[in-house]
Amino acid sequence: MKLRGIMMILLLTAVLPFLPPTSAQSPLVIVPLNNDFSGVPGDTIIIPFRLENLGNQTLENVSVYITGPAEGFLYQSKVIREPIGPNQTYQDTLSVKILNADTGRYTLKLVARMGNTYSEAPIDVKVRLVVDYSLYVISEEKYIYGHEVSLKLKAVTGANGVLTGRIGYYMNHNGHIVKNVSLVTYIKPGDSWEQDVFLQKPEIGEYTLTLWANFSGVFKEVSKTFIVYQRNLTYRAFYRDGSINVEVYGEDGRGVEGIPVSINGTVLTTDESGRVIYAVSTPGTYRITLNLDGRIAHTTVNVDSLQMTLFQNKTRIVVTVTNTKGDPLANVTVVAVGPKGTDYRITDTSGTAVVNLEITGYGTVMIRATSSRYLGTSANLKVAEPEKPSAPTTTSSPSPTTTTPQPPTTTIPSKPTKNYGPLAAILLIAGVVLAGSSYMAFFRPTILEETLDRYYFVKVKAPRLKGVDNFRFEKGVNAIEVRATKGRAEIGDGKVVWEIEHLEPEEEAYLQVILG
Repeated sequence: MKLRGIMMILLLTAVLPFLPPTSAQSPLVIVPLNNDFSGVPGDTIIIPFRLENLGNQTLENVSVYITGPAEGFLYQSKVIREPIGPNQTYQDTLSVKILNADTGRYTLKLVARMGNTYSEAPIDVKVRLVVDYSLYVISEEKYIYGHEVSLKLKAVTGANGVLTGRIGYYMNHNGHIVKNVSLVTYIKPGDSWEQDVFLQKPEIGEYTLTLWANFSGVFKEVSKTFIVYQRNLTYRAFYRDGSINVEVYGEDGRGVEGIPVSINGTVLTTDESGRVIYAVSTPGTYRITLNLDGRIAHTTVNVDSLQMTLFQNKTRIVVTVTNTKGDPLANVTVVAVGPKGTDYRITDTSGTAVVNLEITGYGTVMIRATSSRYLGTSANLKVAEPEKPSAPTTTSSPSPTTTTPQPPTTTIPSKPTKNYGPLAAILLIAGVVLAGSSYMAFFRPTILEETLDRYYFVKVKAPRLKGVDNFRFEKGVNAIEVRATKGRAEIGDGKVVWEIEHLEPEEEAYLQVILG
């Protein structure tokens, strides 16, 4: 008997580890009526299910929902408010919308919950590949001949998986294939394929670039047409006001921007007005090369300088201006600045200008000759005031006596006294005018303006008895350059502004404006 009991204990000990564990079964059970689904991004999957009440109490307000990956899907949930009695069932549906999920198989969970009662069941969703992509040819409509042409090709995927296949492009010029390229590649979701195409100075004509692709059995193609053309450009090159000017024009007469211009090896580019300005300080021949849309043009500009000779003739300085060949030059501006003031002159047809030393004063006089067609020159001349001639001494000597017949004496009647009218009023007006001019001379600055050829000069002189503070002068002129002996001069908004902080009594300052 004892042996039988021992055998039973040993048998139970050997079998118990292999028995399945048992737990209290939930009275609520959710069962999917189909647990295998498939779709592509954008699809909405309807999942039917059944709720079973295995308990002995009625179930109410049962929450049902779907869980899965946080991204790529949109899940529906609802509350079943209809009572489910013991041993009864209830059928309904939930939906899952596939958003941007990548291709593959996903395991979702169908869940039912009421209070502490919980049930779930797995369902499988397969996301299939959507072959979606776009092709682009990025180019301008026109390109200028003589320059490199840059184009861009692009393929952008909208697929939810990796696209594999072949992509290529070919180019047609005036009916002939000039470029043909293809390759095998792949594009990951969210990525793109790009290719730059360069044409080194293509010929004139019409071009068509076609991009094609065949990804996962879907073929697409896109084309873009552009032309390469040459403009009819003209130009001129000249020297003016200390600079070599090169101007390039289109057929409409407007300046052309971006034209390369080489002046003695220095490469510049025309601005928005089609102009290049190259400052020079030495005379000579300057070689100019232009790239006019692939047409190379050469020219030269000769820059000459003014030559000046000076000599004093008593109260005058005689200035003669010539070119380097010795030819006299007319219409050259000569400015003489001396201790007393400034004198402005223009050379005549013989190239001569005469400076008045009574205006400039004696001592060191700086003389400058300027012309828009030549490099200017300047020189200093030390002049002395000429000696004044002394009065001649006369000696009396006996002179021969000459008898002169006397004319008959005639008595001239006295003239009547003239009537000068309101003399007091005239004297009063003269006094007022004299007082006003004295006020101008002693208390207000004097401003003188003068225009010579393309030069505009302004002279300001402080009054005798007081200085001038915060002097400001404005003039509406088309100016390209300004120079001032004192203060600050600027060009802006079609006018010239000259400002001086302080002038001492009787101090002079000068402004020179080169007009456009």
